[in-house]
Amino acid sequence: MPPEGRLHTMDQPDYRVNIPDLTFYQQTVACQYACPVRTDARGYVTAIAQGDYERAYLIARETNPFASTCGWVCGAPCEAACRRGKIDEPIAIRALKRFVDDRYGVYLGESGEMRQSPAWPRYVGSSEGFDLGNTAVPSSRTSLKAARRAVAKTGKRIAVVGAGPAGLTCAHDLALLGHDVTIYDSASVAGGMLRLGVPEYRLPRELIDLEIQSILALGPILKLNQAIGRDFTLADLRRDFDAVFIGIGTYGSRKLNVDGEQLDGVLRAVDFLINVNLGGYNLDLGKRILVIGGGNVAMDVARTAARLGHAAQGGGDLDVALDVARSARRLGATQEVHCMVVEAQNEMLANPIEVAEAAEEGIIIHNHVAPKCVIGADGRATALETLDVSRAFDERGRFNPQLVPGSEKVWACDSIIVSIGQTGDLSWIRPEDGVQLTPRGALIVNPETLATTAPGIYAGGDIAFGPRLIINAVADGQCAARGIHAYLQNVQPRITRKAFFTTISKRNYPDIGPLRNYLRWPRREPPTQPLARRIGIAKVELGYEEPGALEQGGRCLICTLNPIFDGSLCILCNGCVDVCPTNCLKLIPVPALAGNEPVAALIESHAASGEVKSAMLLDPTACIRCGLCAARCPTEAVQMESFRFTEEVSFVEVA
Repeated sequence: MPPEGRLHTMDQPDYRVNIPDLTFYQQTVACQYACPVRTDARGYVTAIAQGDYERAYLIARETNPFASTCGWVCGAPCEAACRRGKIDEPIAIRALKRFVDDRYGVYLGESGEMRQSPAWPRYVGSSEGFDLGNTAVPSSRTSLKAARRAVAKTGKRIAVVGAGPAGLTCAHDLALLGHDVTIYDSASVAGGMLRLGVPEYRLPRELIDLEIQSILALGPILKLNQAIGRDFTLADLRRDFDAVFIGIGTYGSRKLNVDGEQLDGVLRAVDFLINVNLGGYNLDLGKRILVIGGGNVAMDVARTAARLGHAAQGGGDLDVALDVARSARRLGATQEVHCMVVEAQNEMLANPIEVAEAAEEGIIIHNHVAPKCVIGADGRATALETLDVSRAFDERGRFNPQLVPGSEKVWACDSIIVSIGQTGDLSWIRPEDGVQLTPRGALIVNPETLATTAPGIYAGGDIAFGPRLIINAVADGQCAARGIHAYLQNVQPRITRKAFFTTISKRNYPDIGPLRNYLRWPRREPPTQPLARRIGIAKVELGYEEPGALEQGGRCLICTLNPIFDGSLCILCNGCVDVCPTNCLKLIPVPALAGNEPVAALIESHAASGEVKSAMLLDPTACIRCGLCAARCPTEAVQMESFRFTEEVSFVEVA
């Protein structure tokens, strides 16, 4: 029984507990439960540790058409949830995903070029014959193909507006469900913010191309340079298609609303990144650049600006610019980039790793400063005036900066790049479209289906929820595809959950516990490019070599393993409690328990017998699945069992 917490009042029982159910066991696999698309990180990390890289790739790819992309740039909510992090540091899940994706998805050849694995066509197809671990998401490729049944094509046509991760994922899943899909994008290249907003040093463009190609290979048609509101209207799409998904992203930048913001030399973050990512290396930022903002985009802007400064000295052709940049760096040419941040360092929205890497590359971060006005001469920005900030958030935790009067400072600069948030363009919506907005100007969508207020129109990604992680956009695309399929086929999705427990033989215990030095196994980051070589589009993280990946994969606590207790065999010797290295077990009398209705019924049944019985409590947040309790038990009342579950989707006809 997992305890919720100890109660300290004298007139109540000591422990409030829950009886484990399927949801409990699913939640114990914290990395998978935290992933918006429920990718089984534990599964592929364990497979890597076992050297089974092909199975690891299939697990990663099964629920995510952008598995390789996420191996490079995912915000990794799985790592934040990783239970290993409560002991020392979480598993390097994202970097391990990249390790295996680079081998079976898209990878660097020996000469340095990005290319497809020779086995790639197999993975666009089926994955039969492989144990994919916890295939938890109804949007997995296997589940979608099964849901399609024997119908090869539905004859339904869907328009997807926006070729970013949300739109492309939606197209991917709809194609697997047998629909005809046409994707429209206003840019000259597909990928959305993956290509236009993420710097190339963080995400190779060839990798994006290969992931997109694998989606288009399923049948969707891609049309570029086609913008909603300019080249076609929503009414046009409703006339020609059976349903529409809107995933156009947020390409506008929020304004500072200070004097001088309109001066030349003041750039918007998204505009700047799009310019750079589409080859605009002729930007003249000057020597001293100020970036206003403290989020991940601001860090990208600052680090890109530092690289761009070197490349811009060459001007024009990218290859020539990089050659000149390398020479300029060797000659001691420098670029000075400052980040001006309202929040304290521990309050910044940016990932701490991104902040650390930016600082390592020479980006100077100034916290608790707020812009007051932009100073200019001859129509161009020459300086930024700021005020000190005593605190960024009020007593209720709301963003409400408190400025310090009389603390003005002037920062001389050649360019200012504003990165304080993104906005979406909804000017294409007409009153007759029936698409309603929230009071704050966002699209109203049903969170279960992502349907808008207009029949047959769905929306997701940043345009519906604001800027979020790439993996959230992928999840939105999957959710919308299920909603669209249900709408078009007049069916209702039904999810069936199944759980499986397999007993582990005692002779295998030495392979699963701290006998492998679980508690003395440090996290090691993948190797990175030397600072002197981080110029132009040179990537920073080099990725794990095989020995490092095997070692780091072995740190996984394998949370699908669980000690299962059989009370009828227990002799109350307390041996399991004594041997537990994390003190997660406790043997206590049943009258000391309290809990919900099932717990109350269990306690009552024991009380009716007139005997004082005991209960074993397990704290799942502290258990490291070492197996020592099972190994110590003289009666085999404790067994280590492997837990596996599936969530299978089917669509039932609506009466």
